[in-house]
Amino acid sequence: MIYRAGLLSLLALTAAAQNELPAMKPIADRNTPAHLAARGFMRGANIANYLEVPPGEHWDTPHTVLDLQRIRAEGFDHVRLPVAWHRYTGPAPEFKLSDEIFAKADQMVTNATALGLNVMIDFHDFHEFNTNPVGDTVWFEAIWRQIAAHYADAPPGVAFELLNEPNGAATTVRLNPIYAETIRQIRASNPRRTIFVGPGQWNSPDQLANLRLPDDDHNLIVTLHCYEPMMFTHQGASWTGPDLRVTGIIFPGPPTTPLQPDPGLALQPRVLDRIQQYNTLPSERNPSSPRAFLPKIHTAKAWSEKYGRPVHFGEFGAYTKADQESRAHFYAAFRQGLDEAGIGWAIWDWKSGFNYWDPKTEQPLPGMRQALFPAKTGTTVK
Repeated sequence: MIYRAGLLSLLALTAAAQNELPAMKPIADRNTPAHLAARGFMRGANIANYLEVPPGEHWDTPHTVLDLQRIRAEGFDHVRLPVAWHRYTGPAPEFKLSDEIFAKADQMVTNATALGLNVMIDFHDFHEFNTNPVGDTVWFEAIWRQIAAHYADAPPGVAFELLNEPNGAATTVRLNPIYAETIRQIRASNPRRTIFVGPGQWNSPDQLANLRLPDDDHNLIVTLHCYEPMMFTHQGASWTGPDLRVTGIIFPGPPTTPLQPDPGLALQPRVLDRIQQYNTLPSERNPSSPRAFLPKIHTAKAWSEKYGRPVHFGEFGAYTKADQESRAHFYAAFRQGLDEAGIGWAIWDWKSGFNYWDPKTEQPLPGMRQALFPAKTGTTVK
């Protein structure tokens, strides 16, 4: 009973705190610096499993200027560069970033901009901050002051993304004041730099209602992620839990022949129920269909229109355990949903497990070019 009373009190306090969030002022102008910048971040690819991989580990996927040339030739207008900056800092209180990580990032940034690609410099995998955002705010801000100073003279097409997929203790409400102060510090050296800011729960569109951006800064773009339907996009991924062990799921469902999962997987009843729905429901109601992600896109569009803040989907994609024809159908449907909403996007990823590009054939995987660039018939850069 004591536990229940305490839990109810905590829930009441959380609800009260959210109700007390200050209102965010809508922006009527649709030609703000952020809106103008967003036009250069419409079709992007993530440079994944590279600069976010912990030093000394060997599962990284190096990317070169040839990758950037191919990305540009395919029709992408920007790249997103995930970097685990915190893994290259010295001790407190300076948290000095190493020359090594700047050199690696600079190689990507300089070559990309020289090719006409815009760049989102992202702060990736800061798990320590997600666990203790208040305690590690000094670390977070120190890193961003250094990144900002280093790229103060970079071309306008280089943008900063404050934090990838905050989660856990790094809730949207808790991040609002941290973001505001970090943005203020970045503005000291980069008064006109475009900054991408994302809500908690892994950049969920469902968290937009809790996001509060500084009213006086009109060069902020909100970044969102979506991997729905997870039963399709993450099927068979080694880093996921038992709920996603089932493979052979197509997009869109239902399958011609019902999927019969291996009894040895010992799946939970709710997973079995979802597979039953996948096997039987028509495409417009199937859990492996656009109905899994279109509401997220619609939520983002409605919020953007209400508050006059552009939004961008910085990650969506499907793991290569799925069959390639289904992957192409998925990318085409997601891209179409975003294009119809006028929202820019970046796929996860170029060639590191959620591939657009096949390093073996040195071509896009079958159907991918048509899925993302349906009107394009360009040649491949060799």
